[in-house]
Amino acid sequence: MTFALTEWIWCALAVAEGLLAAILSLHMDNLQFLVLFIFIECAVFGYARPQQAWRWACLIAVWIPLSLMFNLVITLPSPRELGFPARLFLGPLVVFFRATIPVRSADIPGSCLALIPAIAGAYAGVWMSRIAAPVR
Repeated sequence: MTFALTEWIWCALAVAEGLLAAILSLHMDNLQFLVLFIFIECAVFGYARPQQAWRWACLIAVWIPLSLMFNLVITLPSPRELGFPARLFLGPLVVFFRATIPVRSADIPGSCLALIPAIAGAYAGVWMSRIAAPVR
């Protein structure tokens, strides 16, 4: 199975959206907004590319447990602790990928539940694309 260039672009967009969801999960306490955000992201990808919708759910939802594992394993410094050149280039990355509250190892298995709204959203998007197919 070969991927066309458009498939690689869609996969890169899904990874970028997954990273955005991971950043939101690190900085927000509002779980309902995050679940809705993941559901809508995956529904858009499922609507636009209904073939293998599970792929969009996995590419988007996998980044939430990975970001928590990253924060558990690697302790990122505060941006104020970085020197001038590093603060200029690495400061935004440290701010985005540093958890505001300490991450416990018990949080990681629960974050894998993000796959449930992702799969539901992806297949809801497939369902919407099949309903809209006669209209298009």
